Amino acid sequence: MRGTEIRQQLRNQSLQNLLTSTIKTVGERIFPDDMAVLDLEALNQIVNSWRSTHSVNYGQVLPNTGALLEGMENGDGITAGDNEVMEIIGISCANAGGVPIGVDIQLGDLILLHGIVDPINGITSNDVGALLPLTISKGLTLKFVVTSGTASDFSAKVAYAYRSI
Repeated sequence: MRGTEIRQQLRNQSLQNLLTSTIKTVGERIFPDDMAVLDLEALNQIVNSWRSTHSVNYGQVLPNTGALLEGMENGDGITAGDNEVMEIIGISCANAGGVPIGVDIQLGDLILLHGIVDPINGITSNDVGALLPLTISKGLTLKFVVTSGTASDFSAKVAYAYRSI
């Protein structure tokens, strides 16, 4: 398959929507021999174009993307979309009730931390700092699950920024 054929198959996609899985399914295997030079050059141009669109600060937190997600309740979470990587910078849990609340901070169904949210001081475990910064991408959801106490009294905040990939 020649480089022009790879370009033809990818020409109707924007760089914003181009996924790694798309590149893996388009065309045949490219072998590093003399006949594959045009294929390798075409693929290199596609990768460089994608990087220039998505990765101005390759591997770094992107400027002006910081945000705070407030009012998260029992079972709520935060997840990244296509071509997004999020760096979780801070987590805060609060308890509006009068009795302690047990909460699991989870990555999908994986429990990262089980803590107690005190009505006065918020989450009492110092282990939250050991989780941060936490990087998530599509398919991974950072979520909060109340395991004891009154779930309606629980709330959480998450500070995050997007990272280039």
